[in-house]
Amino acid sequence: MLKLKKGDLWLIAVLVVVGIFWLGLRYFNEQSNTYNPADLNAVITVDGQLYKTVPLDGDSEEIEIKTEFGHNILKKFDGGIQMIFADCPKKISMAMGFISRPNETIICVPNRVYVEIASSKANKETMEDEVDAYAR
Repeated sequence: MLKLKKGDLWLIAVLVVVGIFWLGLRYFNEQSNTYNPADLNAVITVDGQLYKTVPLDGDSEEIEIKTEFGHNILKKFDGGIQMIFADCPKKISMAMGFISRPNETIICVPNRVYVEIASSKANKETMEDEVDAYAR
């Protein structure tokens, strides 16, 4: 069996404290970001194909998705979106709750529905910095 020395315990303690500090800093930094609903869109794809893009500002509305895979209803309100009905067996997508921040997702695997919040403003700003193509 390994015997830990005093220095080993100190190293483990320092690494744990640094890890907790780093995770806490990331959490509070993410919570402090605010997003304008006018800059956000819910991108809905069904079976890998774009179904609809819904801007998250404006009045509440229900988006009904009826496909060969199943039936889902999404509700857009308060600058976000939520799955309120799914005819899949476990209804996990309904438990994912209300999403309103970029890169948050709702996924209904049996019905092949994927909803992601995307920021249209961020995409326009970062497009100039990204690589357009790669050639050999």
